[in-house]
Amino acid sequence: MFNGEPLAALGWLICAVGIGIFGIGVFARKSRERSGTRRVADALSGAVFILLGLTVILNEPDDSLIKGLVLAAVAAGLSSWYLGRHARRMDRAARARSKLPHA
Repeated sequence: MFNGEPLAALGWLICAVGIGIFGIGVFARKSRERSGTRRVADALSGAVFILLGLTVILNEPDDSLIKGLVLAAVAAGLSSWYLGRHARRMDRAARARSKLPHA
């Protein structure tokens, strides 16, 4: 129907942005000072872009692969949103759990 070359280039650009977000979220000095939950949320945000970029790059005739990538991107996005929204509460619960005496 149409040549997929420009779309593949756009997919690689989206993937590169996702890798950048993933790297900043995990490896940046400021992110290492943040909570672990927030770092996971930032990594999942980058994973959303990576997965969406892969859907454009692959451009497979097999719809099950594309649907799987889109579902994985949606799941990563929702997980990132939830963890980012509840990071403070989850970190507090983890600290309280770690202070409990171990048997």
